[in-house]
Amino acid sequence: MEWQDRGPEKLGYTERDFKVCDFCGALNPVVNIECLACGWKGRFRNDRETVREAMDSLRGKYGILDESLFQEEVLPSALARESLWAGIWGSIKRRFSRA
Repeated sequence: MEWQDRGPEKLGYTERDFKVCDFCGALNPVVNIECLACGWKGRFRNDRETVREAMDSLRGKYGILDESLFQEEVLPSALARESLWAGIWGSIKRRFSRA
């Protein structure tokens, strides 16, 4: 997905560059496998009317469609916690590896 010069008065993205999550209604770049907002990996809507409404909604909220709106965070906001079973298994492995 790239910002393209599409001629006079036609700068930017078009409906073909996006799809809308069928689960939460979030606008996603067409290349995404899962939804940026909710992680949905199912069906996405890509009809022009639905995508245009989502694009207009984002423009109304943020003023412009910018690629930064679709970037995922590189670092997680919180460290992932180890599951209960992974913790128990790690304790068992440490106990028997000391011998």
